[in-house]
Amino acid sequence: MKVTTAIIVLNWNGADETMECLASLYRMMNSFYIVVVDNGSVDNSVPRILNFLRQEGIKHRNLKIGDKLITEPLEKECIVYETGENLGFAKGNNAGVRLLVSFPPDRYLLLNNDTIVEPDFLDHLVSFETKHPEYVALTPLICYNNPRTLVWNAGGKQFFGLRKYNYAKRSINEIREQDHIPVTFLTGCALYFGQNVLTDDGVPLTERFFFGEEDFDFCLRMNESHKKMACVLRSKIYHKVSASVQNKDSVGRVYINTLNRFIDLRLHWPLFLFLLWTICYIPHLQFLMLRRNHGFRASMLTPWRVFIQSFRQETVTHEDFIAASNL
Repeated sequence: MKVTTAIIVLNWNGADETMECLASLYRMMNSFYIVVVDNGSVDNSVPRILNFLRQEGIKHRNLKIGDKLITEPLEKECIVYETGENLGFAKGNNAGVRLLVSFPPDRYLLLNNDTIVEPDFLDHLVSFETKHPEYVALTPLICYNNPRTLVWNAGGKQFFGLRKYNYAKRSINEIREQDHIPVTFLTGCALYFGQNVLTDDGVPLTERFFFGEEDFDFCLRMNESHKKMACVLRSKIYHKVSASVQNKDSVGRVYINTLNRFIDLRLHWPLFLFLLWTICYIPHLQFLMLRRNHGFRASMLTPWRVFIQSFRQETVTHEDFIAASNL
């Protein structure tokens, strides 16, 4: 059975990474097309990507926010879709999914633009799902781009408000499983799924959070509904980890990541369980912040500030994200 996959690649001021990702994707022989969602880039990304597509002889079209998809995407076509502003990770990817509402594909793949794929990686995902339809969401084995023998992410486990990657920073030769690993956590870096995981709004990811937490929330939904997920080990890609994110351990980044998690768990869990988690988690976070030399005051007060704020709001906006950079 022929399976057509819509590959959604989010670009924000990262034309070089996006073009290298596209070049690796166009070495594949599968049935697919690509939607490059440009998230309000200000670095001339769109003209550069369009010029790359012309030079490579790749069928393409350029749409802007508000434009409709009039005809079904052609095989191997690339649609460059401009949002006009930075919508964040989840909303940007969802915009790509929404664009396809009139011509839904068989499967979707959300793929970071700072990845390079093996030519057969999609083959293995499609083949595995055909044999194991009980798994509703999949991820390839994600290795570091340098060195490529080191695992970044092989899916992971989601437990008591936390997550742990399988085989993180270990050699691929240490992986014991041969075919796949059943998982309860998948990263949004490379997420393969069908129509059956979309929300009632027709999108895969919550838009409560401008950046981060969307994959954790996705997995909370899957686990709460007892839907199976897996890492397919024969499918392999390489990740230039965090090419678009700087100062990941700053107080502002800790504040945003923690606020995302507190809001997410408060909305998913019974109140008593959320409060129990808070009592257990805050001392752990304070200790980690002290170890990272954030200062005693910030380490002691930031987690409690986040806890209080998580009862005052249910979303973390772009404005919150920018404001946190001043912390």
